Amino acid sequence: MPGDDLRFLDWHLYGRLDSLWIKLFEEEDDRNVQVLLDCSASMEGDKLDYARQIAAALAWVSLGKSDRVTVAGLSDAIQNYAPPRRGRGAANQVFDTLEAIQPGGDSDPAKALQAFPRQRGTGIALLFSDFLYPDGPDLALRRLISRGNELHAFHVLSPADIRPDLDGDVVLIDAESGAELPVTVDEEVLDRYEATVQAWADEMETTCRRLGVGYTRLITSVPVEETVLTTLRRQGLLGR
Repeated sequence: MPGDDLRFLDWHLYGRLDSLWIKLFEEEDDRNVQVLLDCSASMEGDKLDYARQIAAALAWVSLGKSDRVTVAGLSDAIQNYAPPRRGRGAANQVFDTLEAIQPGGDSDPAKALQAFPRQRGTGIALLFSDFLYPDGPDLALRRLISRGNELHAFHVLSPADIRPDLDGDVVLIDAESGAELPVTVDEEVLDRYEATVQAWADEMETTCRRLGVGYTRLITSVPVEETVLTTLRRQGLLGR
């Protein structure tokens, strides 16, 4: 057709068919998937374990699509940073990095992200966190958004976060600051606490939606297979 670039004529096809054809090329985006795990002290136990498993599943899918996968743990600093890798051959390295991330330190992801290397190209950041940030999530989320990538937040909660198995006179100890709070627990207190946690989690979701951030609430009592094959598939995260 008039205007076609003659440099792309397929001369081998012309020799066989005696007609002119132009080679077409499809550009593939070099996408980077950043897997960021909150590894502050409050994530210790089933929350970090659960986040690791979901993150590993999403990393495996991304590696199979030739995306570049970056892994990092976030507390008040960067932990176990792994640079971008692509291809299923890099899966063991990615999984080993996820496994090496251990809980400890304070929740200050905004500070940690100051040291997080910028990634070239476009992509998506997957943030796994319990959102127990003393100053709220806005600064950390905005810092990730400012890097120009799509952002999806996974809010990780355990059943103990929602309704702890406590009764009577107890002393609650903050896992990160060490602050102590004496309290008497009964069913009425637990009901109020559960309602407060639900309202707070809904507020986290509202904040994410307001900032244009995807949001998925993960409850660690839900089997990982159900979350991956049902929740994440329904939200389209496995096909992105």
